[in-house]
Amino acid sequence: MKQQKQKEFAGFIGILLGISALLLPFSQSGKTYAVSASESEMPVYSDAYQNGKLFDSDIVHTIDLHISEKNWNEMISHATEEKYVTCDAEIDGELLENIAIRPKGNSSLSSISEQGGTHFSFKIEFDHNDPSVTYYGLDKLCLNNLGQDPSCMKDFMAYHLMQDMGVASPLSSYTLMQVNGQDFGLYLAVEAVEDAFCYRNYGENTGQLYKPDSFSMNTLDTSAMLEYSEGSSLWKIEQIMNGSYYENTVSGDRADILGTMLQSVFTPEQTAVASLQYVGNTEEDYNDLWNTAVFKPKKSDKMRLIQSVETLNHSETPQSVLDVDALLKYFAVHSFVNNYDSYTSLFVHNFYLYEQNGILSVIPWDYNLAFGSFSYETAVTSILDNSGFNAIPDMGSAMDINTSMINYPIDTPVYSIDMKERPLLNALFSDPETVENYHQIYDHLLTECFENGKYAELYTQIYQNIRPYVAQGLTFYETEQFDKGAEAMKQYLQYRSESVRKQLSGELPSTLEGQQKHSENLVIPEKLHLSALADFASLKPELNAEMITSILNIFLQEQFSYDTKGTVEAVHYYASNPFLLAGKIPALLQIPFIRNLVIQKTAPIAGIFFLTVLIIIIFRRYRKNHSETA
Repeated sequence: MKQQKQKEFAGFIGILLGISALLLPFSQSGKTYAVSASESEMPVYSDAYQNGKLFDSDIVHTIDLHISEKNWNEMISHATEEKYVTCDAEIDGELLENIAIRPKGNSSLSSISEQGGTHFSFKIEFDHNDPSVTYYGLDKLCLNNLGQDPSCMKDFMAYHLMQDMGVASPLSSYTLMQVNGQDFGLYLAVEAVEDAFCYRNYGENTGQLYKPDSFSMNTLDTSAMLEYSEGSSLWKIEQIMNGSYYENTVSGDRADILGTMLQSVFTPEQTAVASLQYVGNTEEDYNDLWNTAVFKPKKSDKMRLIQSVETLNHSETPQSVLDVDALLKYFAVHSFVNNYDSYTSLFVHNFYLYEQNGILSVIPWDYNLAFGSFSYETAVTSILDNSGFNAIPDMGSAMDINTSMINYPIDTPVYSIDMKERPLLNALFSDPETVENYHQIYDHLLTECFENGKYAELYTQIYQNIRPYVAQGLTFYETEQFDKGAEAMKQYLQYRSESVRKQLSGELPSTLEGQQKHSENLVIPEKLHLSALADFASLKPELNAEMITSILNIFLQEQFSYDTKGTVEAVHYYASNPFLLAGKIPALLQIPFIRNLVIQKTAPIAGIFFLTVLIIIIFRRYRKNHSETA
């Protein structure tokens, strides 16, 4: 009992430490080009894909915002409110007047705003003020700031692979964004998935469009992370960090650190609606879907989707409500690029669900954490690689993250979850004939995109096109970091295509279970470091390696090993010695980030007072529990 109380207290302190680590001139242009956008009702911007217009990917385009200083300042100072302001935009010399722009994003938006930055992602609505204004039929355009992607290529490569495979997917190209003639940043211009996109891909009789997102729903239970008992998330975190969780692994095992930590938070029940599991037959059961719909659904639309979801989950013919060919092409590319910040992982978001006449398909979206870069290992390495702290716990004989991702099985393309928890995938991969069709699509992907050298040439072209803009400081990255990220992208494409070819030929198993039993023919990516494709530090740059190292030094000193196991031991030690823990406060306040946090969030005296009271309360509660269990 005494040990249990100590563990609970240690767990509480561990959470506090963990959270600390993880949170880890203007003028109007005088140019007056004619608006050439609304001359046709057809969305002919797609025809401009190869003729020098915005979505011609052979060149870097220019979008010059003509915006008043007042509107710019208003937009930047209220960025998180995502309010539109009016401006004009000159796209490759063609002027569109009286349009609107706003910042966009989630964590990156709030992070940049908190830092006082301006390099947001943006959304331009050409028809916001005047419905007749479009860019050759395009109504909305997203400008992606290339955040969290040192290669600056992940979204571009993923979208182009989708297009080459015939998937309904956004058009994209690189563009230099200017503000009143002054260079502002290198962006990826991405076709917004809204009216014009649907018209371009599906014609006049457009269906319904939804954007499922488990993060926007009210079903996540983060309190599960606060429970400490054998098998709980907190218990697993401690076992992982001290090296005991994976001590019995073998060469074919995979160590899914992030997934193991979060599985009690993102449970099948909590993500059921977003993942299209059948949860009931009433509209209210699926309110989270209606709330994130792009087009406001009518009652008939809702009931039709509910019926499709029921058929998908409970019918003997689930594929009858699926656009099977479109989904197989989507999942082939999706699994090739290993995107697990998506439908195929615990995090059910970053995709669009398209429904037409009861038939379901998926539209790709947001691949800045794809190409195997969304994992615990890549995240902590991208932040702490130069700190000297060994942030990767002992994973026994399990494969490292580079080997794991390069060889990830194409027939079980899910991460941290069971295939049955994702009905779209389960309906497809439960049928052997459909899997064979999927393999044929994958063979076409390798043959037409990689083994003929097409994407090697595309990579070289893109690298040469955008590197000068990186060198000019127009992205988040120094040239050296970009070069490392770009090289990692090049290696990823090569190694991944080699592994998939082995899986298709049968030389390497194409399922998780198969690779666990027979891992002798894995492709070993000797020079690949996926952490070069990740950039988690930019979300909270003040929580950098230097700051985290300072905190670790305060608690670890020479008493504990400078790794995750030593950190766990330190947590238990200070939990048993709260006076020593309190004694670390003066040293912590010497760290600028911690000190500024206290100063900015509370008055200095009040902050110190409440912190002292909190420590006293924790100490007295601990002493009381200690005396009761002694």
